[in-house]
Formats: sequence, C-alpha cells, structure tokens
Amino acid sequence: MEFNQKLHFSDSLPASQRGKVIGLGQNARKLYVGDAKVHDANFAFLTTTLAKLHQKTYTPKVYFTYAKDVPVDTGGGFVDYIEYYSVDWAGIMNDTRNIFGNNGNLIPRINASMTQNRVPVFTYEIAYDLRFVELEKMKQLTLQKSIEQIYKDGILAGWDYFVQRIAYLGVNSSTGLFNSANVLVGTINNSGTSGSGFEGLTDAEVVGFFNGVFTRYLVESGMNVALLPDTFLVPSFVSADLVNRFSALYSNTLLDFLKEHNLGKAQAGKAFEITIEARPDLDTLGTAGAGRIVAYRKDKDFVRLDMPYPCQHFITLPNIDKMAYTSAFVGQVSVIQLPYNTDSATLGVVTYWDFTD
Repeated sequence: MEFNQKLHFSDSLPASQRGKVIGLGQNARKLYVGDAKVHDANFAFLTTTLAKLHQKTYTPKVYFTYAKDVPVDTGGGFVDYIEYYSVDWAGIMNDTRNIFGNNGNLIPRINASMTQNRVPVFTYEIAYDLRFVELEKMKQLTLQKSIEQIYKDGILAGWDYFVQRIAYLGVNSSTGLFNSANVLVGTINNSGTSGSGFEGLTDAEVVGFFNGVFTRYLVESGMNVALLPDTFLVPSFVSADLVNRFSALYSNTLLDFLKEHNLGKAQAGKAFEITIEARPDLDTLGTAGAGRIVAYRKDKDFVRLDMPYPCQHFITLPNIDKMAYTSAFVGQVSVIQLPYNTDSATLGVVTYWDFTD
C-alpha cells in the first residue's frame, strides 16, 4: 500500500528521495523513508540552510589621507625614474640693473640654464594564490562580494599603505613631504609652556604664528600671493587644541576663526581658503621631536607624486605546484617631488615649523 506523499512526508524533501511504507496496521514496524543527503563533507548544505546568511560581507575599514594632501599624476607605464627640468635665470634684470643700463648706455645680459632632476620610482609587487579546492567551495556560497574581489580589496589597501608611507616619510634613503632635506625649517618657541604644541600659548600668539608664516611668504616672494600656503598639516594634539578653544560666546572655535581671518585671505582675497588638518605622523617629528607643522600650497606645480603604473591586476596563471590560481598585482609610485624647494637655507613653497619643546 502506497502512502499519500503530501500527508506523510516533508515537502522539503524532493519526491525522488521519498520512500514507501511497508505497512500501517498493528504489524507495521516502521515508516521507511529513503536516505536524504543533509550536508556535504564540509557541512556546507547544513550551514546554509539552517543559518540565516547575511548578504553583507564585513571587511576592514581603512582610510588614507595622502590623496587629500598630495596631487597625484597617473600614467606613463613602467619606468625607472621620473625626470623633470627646472629653469634658473642668471643675471635677471632688476630695478638696479635697469637704471644702470639706461644711464650707462650698457645693455645688461641674461643667461638661462636648465637643470635636470631625477627621482626614483618604487615598484609594488604582490601575488595571492586561490586554491582550486577553495574555488569549488565558493560555488556553494552566496556573498555580496566574490572571494576574489575581497582578496583584491586587501591587496589594494596594502598598496595605499605603501604609497602613504612613501608620500609622507619615504622609504630606504628617500624622504617624503614631512621630512625632506630641501625644506626650510622654522621654529615655534613653546619652551615656556607646560603642554604640547600651542597649549599654554594665548589665542593671540597662535593667530600671530599663522599670520607670521603668511608674512614671511609675502615678503620673500615679492608679495606673490600665488605662493601663499593654503594647507597646514599639524600634529594631532595641535588640531585638538585649536578645536577646544572657543570664543567667549561659544559661537566659534579658534580653528574656524583662523580659516576665516588670516593674512593670506586678507591679501589674496575672499576666494583664498586654507585647510588645517591633523596628521599623526607629525606628532613626533621636528628637530626636537616635539611635533612639526607642514605648510605648503597644494598644487601640482609645487608638490607632486607620480604613479606611472597604478596598482592593478597584472596576470593570473594556474600554479600546479600549489594547486591554485596565482594572481599578480603590480604598481609603481615615485618619490615626492618638490620642484620649488631647492635647499634647507632658502624659503620654498613647502616649509616646516617645529615646536621647541
């Protein structure tokens, strides 16, 4: 006698796997149901059917600031060096020579020379293996992202760490935006205070520092507002201090006040905007290790980083020895370039301001 399948068997079992009844009377000993596979060797079927599967895959949260601080130029293909030329005007006419030439009936001479500059390029290489077995397991999972994409995201995060290190501090014998040997170093005397950075200095003294920086740029550049720094990268404790200082009416912080009221804006016009942001790498830099402020004009003419070959997937090949597919990723990035900073004795577009204590 055959059972009514709808009444006596779970609808979750396919009909092909349902057995038949031996008997239903007093002599019936059991109901026979054919074997059903509830999981594979790795319990994949069991976990995916008995668990609620989140479609979102939780990946690490990383954040990088170098792209905000340094103009990046991409393209060009694989290279060994980045080259650029700078022009020097020797004997350029000035007010004195002009007057002398007119009165003395002499024609001044001017010569020009071009200097070739070359900076090294670093190559980033990394590979990952995706085993054949893991590839088959992935077919049983439904994720928001593929496993391959998750691996790629991690590799590209490693690339960003690599680039940020080169951009800020350099590697091997190279230097970065925060520790270049061709940058003039000024000092901020805070030796009479008990705190770090501007702590212990008055608001007027802090405002005076920023306006003093603008004054030096204007005086030494012949009032060239195109060279005024619009970016101030400061230690983290300096940023916290500026935000914690409020006006008497609690309507504005000292940080906001500095952005709106400074000599740079007064000289260059209302369109001139400055950025003051914290970078923890600056906390222990400086001649005394007490913190450093980096001031510069954020423009590709003055601060530049080249990526001849941005990091990307290069090739994937089967690797029989490891029973895997091996994917290679390659990228290239140059040392930071500061074309208008020639040496530490001359004011350039980038300047450092170190706390003394």
